[in-house]
Amino acid sequence: MNFRQFEAIYWIARLGSFHAAARHLKTSQPAISARIREIERELGVELFDRSGRSARPTAKGHELLHYAEQIMAMSAEIQQRVGTKEALSGLVRLGVTAVPAVTWMPTLLRRLARTYPGIVVEFAVDSSETLQARMLRGELDVAFMAGPISSPQVTAESLGKVDMAWLASPDLGLPLAPMSDADMALWPVITDASGSHLNELATEWFRAEGVEPGRHHSCSSLLTRIQLAVAGLGVAMGPASAASRELAAGTLRVVATRRPLPAMEYRIVYAGIGLSPAAKLVALQVKDLIGETRDLQLYYSPEAFGR
Repeated sequence: MNFRQFEAIYWIARLGSFHAAARHLKTSQPAISARIREIERELGVELFDRSGRSARPTAKGHELLHYAEQIMAMSAEIQQRVGTKEALSGLVRLGVTAVPAVTWMPTLLRRLARTYPGIVVEFAVDSSETLQARMLRGELDVAFMAGPISSPQVTAESLGKVDMAWLASPDLGLPLAPMSDADMALWPVITDASGSHLNELATEWFRAEGVEPGRHHSCSSLLTRIQLAVAGLGVAMGPASAASRELAAGTLRVVATRRPLPAMEYRIVYAGIGLSPAAKLVALQVKDLIGETRDLQLYYSPEAFGR
């Protein structure tokens, strides 16, 4: 038995197929199949049920998977503890949403290039929902995303929350007194794209009082939502800090409501077991960088966006 065999067992079980494991390990499916055949022959047992479209561990496969997870974790720990910074290398696939991509991610990449030149980061900028799906498929090593994620395949740590507000043009003539959900539902609202976590937060906020907005527009770009609100096309949902200039200029105001909107919680997500030392370091660097600011609201300021 050898490390490559246990590595194949771990990734087949996590990703659900020999093909996905081969793609993740950057090798061929026949090579992965050969590793499994070898260890099955050595142990005299079948480790995966190949009868369906996915490869599922057999009872003996589950037993061996426990050891494979321990071996993967131990290998990562040895490399991290014993290896030098210069020796630390590898490709890390990082997923971030739009705001980090233009605020703190450039700083992160510069620090990594300066301190750990052997680590290569390949980033993907997308919605939290897409990043979550890619994490669960094993296509990303580390992701910074909003909303909950629950899976035994990954570890998720909260990094803070961003307060949300309703933003509207004074020209719309909304009441100055705190509005109820039913009052707000009479006005067109603009939130994130349908199916997004932010869109669901808004929908749940209205449904908690048994109402639905008459017109629920969707827009995936925060800056565009702010401009649509300035144009008087609806009441936009977003962090007040992102619209601080419009609020100061009087082209937008924060709409008072009887119930506050729920905050958007951000998490750092990474593989629970088998995470490479390089990916573990990137996750740690992200946490350290966010910890320096201590307030995620600051990343939504116009200065952070460079506008």
